[in-house]
Amino acid sequence: MLLDRKSLSLQLAMEASQAALDRARELGIRVSIAVCDAGGHLIHLAHMDGVPAHTREIAIDKAYTSACFGFSTSLWAARLDGMSRMVLEGLASRPRMILFGGGVPVLVDGCAVGAVGVSGGSELEDVVCAEAGVQQVVDRLGVDARG
Repeated sequence: MLLDRKSLSLQLAMEASQAALDRARELGIRVSIAVCDAGGHLIHLAHMDGVPAHTREIAIDKAYTSACFGFSTSLWAARLDGMSRMVLEGLASRPRMILFGGGVPVLVDGCAVGAVGVSGGSELEDVVCAEAGVQQVVDRLGVDARG
């Protein structure tokens, strides 16, 4: 059987990125913002002036992790609470796996159609900026983002 999977367009990715950039400016921080599609593939990347180069890859990996798992990267701590050290170390050692906040999925009908990843501020600031990007898409589509 074939799957028919919805995914963010470049236009929506650019709008999400702009909303996250606007929020970062309001907070007085500089960040990198990555927006990926339902498969975790990068659609759009923005890198504010003066942000360390490493934030690019971290933002991309936050978006990737969030899109692939369908939940915010900030939820990993609670999901892993009580797991063995082997599980924690195993997940943390996986390439592109991010276990801290800043990656937020865009959910449509309970399915991730993409995600926004932000890096450069504190963990909370990254989350706030990523959520602003997701909210822009949700508002534009007129969907319920809670899944």
